[in-house]
Amino acid sequence: MTAVTGKNPYERYRDLAAELGEPFATRVDAKADAKQKAALSKLSPEQVSSKELAGEPIKAILSRAPGNDQAIGGLKVVTENGWFAARPSGTEDIYKIYAESFKGEEHLQRLVQEAQALVNSAIA
Repeated sequence: MTAVTGKNPYERYRDLAAELGEPFATRVDAKADAKQKAALSKLSPEQVSSKELAGEPIKAILSRAPGNDQAIGGLKVVTENGWFAARPSGTEDIYKIYAESFKGEEHLQRLVQEAQALVNSAIA
């Protein structure tokens, strides 16, 4: 990368963050029994009725990876300025929510709260 662009990976990252916004990310664990984890791993985009997340329209709801069409074992919901993915743990009675926002920490926390409510509703 450095040979082609003249910038090291960190410098390139800083350029991208300046252009696209600084990302804020987190991972949160939420309790889930075996039945709920199984339901989460089999969720389809059609089972999600929400049209917006954290005040933004939902652009995509995925249960398969776009690159190779393989099941992701959970769900990913994408908006213009953020996303979350929820997947059941293979070893604990929890599911994990991964989230990222390009609007700041407050938006990130709203994403996580709404993601947890959305997932809990879908696997209840």
